Amino acid sequence: MNPEEEIEKVSEIFLNLGAESQQARVMARQLIKRAEQRAEEKNGSKVEELQKLLEVSVFGAQGRLKPSDEADFERNPPRNP
Repeated sequence: MNPEEEIEKVSEIFLNLGAESQQARVMARQLIKRAEQRAEEKNGSKVEELQKLLEVSVFGAQGRLKPSDEADFERNPPRNP
């Protein structure tokens, strides 16, 4: 898949979450770039990193944490300063 197709596919996810077209494309580019950075840092797969970032994005758009993070949050709630 070429980079433009990749941006288009990821931006569709953000459009489905309620973002405007221009905003969805910007977020898609940023997320793809961050996935590339994380893959390079971890010597891993860009696709896997993109999947993880998209999962966080989708749960965040719903005002939720990932289930694994929810469990951590319930065990260790934040303290008031």
